[in-house]
Amino acid sequence: MLDERKRLVLRAIIDSYVETAEPVGSRTIARRHDLGVSPATIRNEMADLEEIGYLEQPHVSAGRIPSDKGYRFYVDALMEPHTFPQSEVERIEKQLLDAQHSPERALHLAAKLLALLTESVSLVVAPSSEQLVFKHVQLVLLEPTSILATLVLHPMLVKNRLIRTAQEYSPEEVAEISEALNKKLKGITYRQLGMTVLKEIISDFGEIGRVLVDLVLQGLAEEKEEQVYATGASNILTQPEFRDVQRAAALFEALEQKDMLLNILSGAARSSGVQVIIGQENTYAPMQTCSIVTCTYYVGDDVVGTLGVLGPTRMDYAKMVAAVDLMAQTVSLLLTRHHR
Repeated sequence: MLDERKRLVLRAIIDSYVETAEPVGSRTIARRHDLGVSPATIRNEMADLEEIGYLEQPHVSAGRIPSDKGYRFYVDALMEPHTFPQSEVERIEKQLLDAQHSPERALHLAAKLLALLTESVSLVVAPSSEQLVFKHVQLVLLEPTSILATLVLHPMLVKNRLIRTAQEYSPEEVAEISEALNKKLKGITYRQLGMTVLKEIISDFGEIGRVLVDLVLQGLAEEKEEQVYATGASNILTQPEFRDVQRAAALFEALEQKDMLLNILSGAARSSGVQVIIGQENTYAPMQTCSIVTCTYYVGDDVVGTLGVLGPTRMDYAKMVAAVDLMAQTVSLLLTRHHR
């Protein structure tokens, strides 16, 4: 463990480096942080911190920068909590709650707001199709041969389709079909929805059944393809670490690999609360110059997805952790309200 003076020096170096993106020297620490010791003493402490792996010296004549190990100790033991102004919290809650009637739209909005709040890349993983549960099927007769079908799957998939039928239907017949469909489908998951059930729907409900089966399969296929939302990638270009075109291009290419992002975020989702993956803790090489902060979000007591931010290892970890936690709590509240 580090003694108190080394902790103060390490925290001062990380705070300065996060702010300036420039290697930090002992005189800078002495001038900007009132640690009550001389630059020579700070220099000795920095040498010790470098020796045990918490700092690195990029050039012989330069100051020090934090290593991944240094950032990890900072996040776990030194970081002071960040608090957003209440007005900012209320603004985010209002914008998201205004979208609560469309959970899919709300998740896209959450990704956008998180990117703006952190000036980083935001990542949101929507519930996988296998988690979706049939909640409601509604058929509304518009004309004798025209029916509007709405399919609602918990927690966030809503699909509509206008059905043109060869047969004429009365309002009573459509109401009976709606009731029968809800009895057959309500509460079952996509994982339980095999070909046997789909064939039964077609057999029992004819042309209406065929359209609903098509709607189910199409909707769930789209949901699989759109499982990860990455927003704010252009924010990376504002960071000094990514002024190098090749480094930025490699990261942009990595962000296009949804399977890789899913693996990273799914791994983080195995633990509750906010998780921080720093630099080379990530097994994917293009991501090892970055850190990722994630948190799961819920419907009631059930984990249904993950959201987070990605940025350079030189990020404001306290702010990122607070932002991700705030967004996860707000999205959980929104989805739980929508479900109830």
